Amino acid sequence: MTDNFKTNEEMLEEWDWRKAQPIGRAVPRSTAHKEGIPHEGVHLWIIRNQKGYPEILFQQRAKHKDTYPDCLDITVGGHVPFGVNDNKIQKESIEEIGISPSYKELADLGYFRYEDRSESMFHREFQHVYLLLDNRPIDEYSFNDGEVVAITSVPLDDLELLLKKEFSFLATEYDGERINKKHLSRKDFHPLLFVNIMSEYMRVVIEGAKEIACKGYVTVKMPPL
Repeated sequence: MTDNFKTNEEMLEEWDWRKAQPIGRAVPRSTAHKEGIPHEGVHLWIIRNQKGYPEILFQQRAKHKDTYPDCLDITVGGHVPFGVNDNKIQKESIEEIGISPSYKELADLGYFRYEDRSESMFHREFQHVYLLLDNRPIDEYSFNDGEVVAITSVPLDDLELLLKKEFSFLATEYDGERINKKHLSRKDFHPLLFVNIMSEYMRVVIEGAKEIACKGYVTVKMPPL
């Protein structure tokens, strides 16, 4: 454990997988992902209402990322470091896209119990998911930590169809300098968005996005833990 502190590896808090509660033990991130030690993550999806047509923002991961480089991913997402008890999603949001919304502005969708296993990784995470309705111009976001290089506004109808089948559509991107139009298809997105284990998660996010864009509030929630 001391060696991991020396190498500045991110430390996470272990959670009880059955009880869905933190247990107060710090574990290195690499160990958690190798051994399937449950931990907490935070996700923020930003929704825009563009003249009655909702859009959802995706961050573009930097090309140097260890996993899924250059892919479009959740607007803001990250692990909760051990010992961080307040402003968890705000910390990630200010680092990645330059804004820090208050909890009063956020719609809390609850926790999603995520589990995935491959030859190289065993990942178990309690993902705390939020929505934010934010109609600011797309070029008012900023990328501060080098992990995010652009943000793309995707029409919600196109995302919903893309989750069902492959096709190409037009979206708006801001890369920190200019706003561009670009064609997207499944290959541009994080591949885990399209797997079965994420189908209920994405259903809730899309339904919540429709609600918050049209009504300003959300009633849908993640499945009970």
